[in-house]
Amino acid sequence: MKKRRNPFKKYYYLATLILVFCVPTSVAAYALSDVVKIDELVPFIVLVTIIGSIWDVWATRHGKSDRVWLWQFHPAQTLGYRIFGLPVEEYLFYIASSVYVIYMWEGMKLMARYGTSEAYIMVFGLGAWSLGAILAPYLFRSKGDRIIN
Repeated sequence: MKKRRNPFKKYYYLATLILVFCVPTSVAAYALSDVVKIDELVPFIVLVTIIGSIWDVWATRHGKSDRVWLWQFHPAQTLGYRIFGLPVEEYLFYIASSVYVIYMWEGMKLMARYGTSEAYIMVFGLGAWSLGAILAPYLFRSKGDRIIN
């Protein structure tokens, strides 16, 4: 019996980025819009994306037979568009995760500074959302239809 391909598999990485990083970051950005300045955030994002991309390009260019080969991106689990050999989702990862980290950091600073229940709820709630989005595919997959190989 031939195994059916999951047509949504190519959107897995993109969906993970949206659920793990973009959704909680949007909530945090709304709550912290007066704290985080976009003109200060952009250089950080650009720097992280450049450094991370150089590392990723190097790490993925090695073959499995090379002793320093680190990882690869499965073509069936990405959209298929590549820049310098990396899926476009990987560049989006650097942008989304950088913004997420900054907003969560600023939320934790407010939590430590003022100790308001709203700050605690936001930081822990968004962290729990991200953790849940990471764990959901593992917890709710059926044995016959694995999302992740």
